Amino acid sequence: MPTFGRTQSGKWHIVGPDGCRYGRAFADETEKSPDESITATDIVAYEPSESPDSAQSRSISLSSTGRPILQGQTTEQRLVFPTDIREKSPDVCESCRLQLEQQQKRRSQVITQLKRVTLIRDIDWEVGEEETRRPCDWCRSNELTTWHSSELNCTVCPACGRLFETPLGEPTAENVPEEDHLPRTPTEPVEPIVFGATLPDYDPTELVGSNRPLIKHREKNKYAELVLELERTGHAFSADGIAALEEIRLNYADQVSDDTAHQTDVTLDIGLTPRTVTIKGIYAEDSSSVIGTCWDIVSDPTRWYPIGWPEQGWIHRRSVDPSIPGDESVVDAFPRLQTQTSSQSVNLETLRQVTEPGRYERGSRYYERGSVTELEYVDDTLQATVQGSHPYDVQVTLSQGSYVSGQCSCPDDAVPCKHIVAAVLASGDVEAVGGDQSLDALLAAASAEELRSILAEIADEDIRLRKRLYEELSEK
Repeated sequence: MPTFGRTQSGKWHIVGPDGCRYGRAFADETEKSPDESITATDIVAYEPSESPDSAQSRSISLSSTGRPILQGQTTEQRLVFPTDIREKSPDVCESCRLQLEQQQKRRSQVITQLKRVTLIRDIDWEVGEEETRRPCDWCRSNELTTWHSSELNCTVCPACGRLFETPLGEPTAENVPEEDHLPRTPTEPVEPIVFGATLPDYDPTELVGSNRPLIKHREKNKYAELVLELERTGHAFSADGIAALEEIRLNYADQVSDDTAHQTDVTLDIGLTPRTVTIKGIYAEDSSSVIGTCWDIVSDPTRWYPIGWPEQGWIHRRSVDPSIPGDESVVDAFPRLQTQTSSQSVNLETLRQVTEPGRYERGSRYYERGSVTELEYVDDTLQATVQGSHPYDVQVTLSQGSYVSGQCSCPDDAVPCKHIVAAVLASGDVEAVGGDQSLDALLAAASAEELRSILAEIADEDIRLRKRLYEELSEK
């Protein structure tokens, strides 16, 4: 467990890579050492009540979210510092406290999700001592002592191991799985599905099985970001996998460090549960090469650990093969892959400027999962159906790829809504009809015989048009 060091100011800091700059200095610079240090035997307290009556003692402590919790609640864990710190006027560095609370939240998320899909409880942990502090696969805390489980295919810190053995996150009786649904980890690399980028000799529609890693390329004007996801495999990135992706980020940051035109940070963001890792600040023209360097890591199951599918991606409920990569058609799961382009013709910056951020992100997800259908793009008018909670009709006016106005049949009063955003993003996947010549010029160049033939054919196909022709021409 972490070592806390106290400086002359009286504040306690975590010693090592999880600490603030003071704590890191204690570990990295031998000439610097805290005035006093304490190694925590356990910073996690979890005490469910033995019976309903025992909760009456109302033992209160501070939860990881800052709210008081009562003894007997089994869905949260408590952040508790060593007795020596509590007795010596505890004044823990706020930055270090926030880091500990974030680790607590990650533990709670991972353990809760695991217990929903697996019947494994009694684990024979293999305890090991590392030469250098190793990040925990679950909570990312850096520890010298680690617990490894071949059953769960993970290496975690002692706090995570101990918490898994408590009732923390235990599902209610009606939600306990009847059989073990812990995703099996493949033994061979699994080729990922790439969205939004065109790679040489790569066609995602030729892949079989949609339960694959996803690499999503999102271009934002000058820069792009890569979203690396393991959700459809039921896994998360292990500490080794995240370390390898961090090395890619560092190498790219070094590559552009002397480029005065590159004016944003190259960052790596990790989800609360590390199903998703995002690398931001990449030049759009460098995206393909960075995807290439990430490819081997994302596709390598030795850099994953199983966690179970999130509810919105619950594979079993669709009655398909839950194996990886499975047998579900890739284009059935992601229809837009059939016409996928990098959407260069869409002015994303203009669309972002006029859209509330939350609606833009939700619209992006609708587009990425293929919710836009019946797409028609003629001149500057776009018409589509977007499948949300119901199918909604969308009509949008564009000008040279930039959003101008839009209408949607959904009940959201905001314009653009998420359905309009999805439709505009999908406009980059098709070629607009009539862009080279106006309709007036086209009609003027056609002969009367051609026009009569076309009108007769369309009238046979559309009864409403046939009715209108009768109404309009019969008056003359």
